[in-house]
Amino acid sequence: MRKPLRIATWSGGILLVLTVLVALGLYWAARQVPSWYQEAIDTTEREGQRKASDEMERRLADLVSGVNTTGRWEVVFTADEINGWLAVGLSEKHPDVLPPGFSDPRVIIEPDGLTVAGRVERTALTGVVSLKVDVYLAEANAIAVRVRKARAGSLPWPLGKVLDAISQSARQLEVPLRWSQTEGDPVALFTIPPIEEGKRVRIEALQLGEGEVYVAGVTEKVQKQKSKR
Repeated sequence: MRKPLRIATWSGGILLVLTVLVALGLYWAARQVPSWYQEAIDTTEREGQRKASDEMERRLADLVSGVNTTGRWEVVFTADEINGWLAVGLSEKHPDVLPPGFSDPRVIIEPDGLTVAGRVERTALTGVVSLKVDVYLAEANAIAVRVRKARAGSLPWPLGKVLDAISQSARQLEVPLRWSQTEGDPVALFTIPPIEEGKRVRIEALQLGEGEVYVAGVTEKVQKQKSKR
């Protein structure tokens, strides 16, 4: 075999090996599962999940009751309650809410942000996708969700698909949504609509803690303005 041909053969073989190694590395990285997510999924005790789901729904009922009654109200949601509801209540009562190919959503709540993760099974990807966001009050009655990063396993995941999914979910739930940016990060602004004529809801606090989120506000009557003649 001539030397130039032999060099070309070796170069081609090395390139092929490197390509396979990179592909295997990307495949392995995409299938990495966050430890907190695996721990949440491994909580398979169904009765415990159902109790947490029921508690979550009771807290939601208390929130709705407080919002509909004139005066101050507050509520605390824990990550265990939310994950219990995601495991039981969501799958049993709202099975069509999740996008096709997405399942087993779970959350972890920390003082510096909230992370949502779930399993994706599609032709182009099979693994766990996670989304890190900040949640805070941006302005009067506007909840801001600042999207920090999205990952497929340990790899970055294109934000375009994530933002489209958020917009689609907001449309399905008929929740007012507009987009802005903060230091290059996309920010979803959800506006709280009036609950009924003559009443106004004002959210005064939205705080993330270790494993919980605290929400407080006030529902007040709105005096009708007298029409000028």
